Amino acid sequence: MSAAERNRLRWRAVGIARAVKELFAAGERVRGWRAAVARALLGRAPRAWLYRAVLLADGLVLRVAAERVLADLRDFTFAARPAFDPDPLVMARREGRRDVWLRLTNYLHPDERQVRLLMESDDGD
Repeated sequence: MSAAERNRLRWRAVGIARAVKELFAAGERVRGWRAAVARALLGRAPRAWLYRAVLLADGLVLRVAAERVLADLRDFTFAARPAFDPDPLVMARREGRRDVWLRLTNYLHPDERQVRLLMESDDGD
C-alpha cells in the first residue's frame, strides 16, 4: 500500500470518527453530511437491534464487558432486590431505575437461563 493510499484511509477514518463524535455529542446540532447520514441511518434502525449489536457477541452470547456492565446496572436499578422505600420520592426514583433494567432485558430477549445468570453474576466488587 502506498503512502498516498494510507493517508487517504487515515483521513477517511478521521472523518468517520468525527461524524460519530458529532452524532453522539449531547446538545450539539448535526454538522456535516457524514453526521447527518449516520443520524438518519441510526434513527431508522430498530432499537432492539442496536442494543443487541452493542451487548451481544455473534448475536447470541453476552460480551464479557456487557456482563460486567449489566451486573452493575442490575445493582443500580434494584433488579435483584426490592425497590421499596418509605419515602415516596426515593421509591419513585428506584422504580424509574427498575424500568431501565426491564427495558434492557426486554430488548435483549434473554431466555430463563440467561436471566438467572444475569441475576447471579458477580460484578467483581
